[in-house]
Amino acid sequence: MRPTRSAVPLAALAAAAALFVSGCGGGDDGDGKGGKIDGAGDAGKKSPSAAESSPGKKNTPGDFRTSDIELPDDVKLVFDWDQPSDPDKAAALDGAADYMRVVRHGMVKANPKDPLIAQHTVPLQNAQEYANTLMDRQAQKNYTITGAERFYKEQVGDLVDGKLVEVAFCSDQSRIFSKQIKTGKVLRDATSGDDNFLRFSVVVQKPSQGDASWKARSVEVTEGAVKQCKN
Repeated sequence: MRPTRSAVPLAALAAAAALFVSGCGGGDDGDGKGGKIDGAGDAGKKSPSAAESSPGKKNTPGDFRTSDIELPDDVKLVFDWDQPSDPDKAAALDGAADYMRVVRHGMVKANPKDPLIAQHTVPLQNAQEYANTLMDRQAQKNYTITGAERFYKEQVGDLVDGKLVEVAFCSDQSRIFSKQIKTGKVLRDATSGDDNFLRFSVVVQKPSQGDASWKARSVEVTEGAVKQCKN
């Protein structure tokens, strides 16, 4: 059975935003073409994924860690990730998880000026632009989101320039949908299940103060990432 999909697929929104941010360019030291950080290399050469390092983990998925970013009861984000032993990598993975939470929080609120975005992104970089683009699209269409989204197959890179780490991971959006804010109607269709799989690459930046959270700097999104993400 094909999974039902949103009439305005989240994957399509992600792809559109990814195209948008890839054309923004700019950025200060540490950014390369297409949002990649210099020296980051291929995310596929990073640390082992959760599935590789912990075979039983797939059968017992759970939230990666506790977060103070609140989502409504009908929106579940499951981070099927392992905690890295390296403190910088662990903090970077925390930052990537919180970035996905704030992006979805803004989509729930359909608020292009959600203050959480500014708190968890580097100003004027494309991770912030990506988030704001999704907020704008949701607000224009008067949509929110509902359902469950799973993040898995994480790969965490090494620290670059003392402040940047690339975190790559998959997203399964087969159970998360758009919903009309006014009527509460959940929008579904039966488009290809391959469109449910996204591969994210998020560069997060270490804070100047040790107790602050890592912030997302740049993001790349691959739509229809079946080879990388389908179990």
